[in-house]
Amino acid sequence: MVAGGLCFVCPEQLAAHTPAPPPLLVSDAEGRRAAQRLNRPDNWQPGEWAELIRGETDEWAMAVHDNSPASICFSPASNGTAAEAGIWTRADFRGRRLAPAVVAAWSRRERRNKEVLFHSTTAANHASWPVAHTLGLTPPGWIWRVRT
Repeated sequence: MVAGGLCFVCPEQLAAHTPAPPPLLVSDAEGRRAAQRLNRPDNWQPGEWAELIRGETDEWAMAVHDNSPASICFSPASNGTAAEAGIWTRADFRGRRLAPAVVAAWSRRERRNKEVLFHSTTAANHASWPVAHTLGLTPPGWIWRVRT
């Protein structure tokens, strides 16, 4: 199978002109403590959720509503100098412009340790395109994935 999607490099300053989201948590010590009290999203496995909120992976940011994450940006792929934004938004919060706010908060955290930040998406995921547009990202390329 061959699939592809847009790949964006995040500039040092994101143009996140978004409405004020619900409260935001970030992966600092205070945010990690607060995240321990949140309800785990159903689509996150207990182990991966625990790794995320304990800070065992790279940086994260999340918008919270009623003691549950509504939108999360995290680093599913990173190395010593670069990180990719992984964005998840709960179905009942999609279209409310939370993703640009959590990506901007994630970027501010992750930028302290990484030289290059990416946001990539599949061609079929049209919901990610407005996120990139809101943040002022320009697609420098296309990522192809070949799976056998």
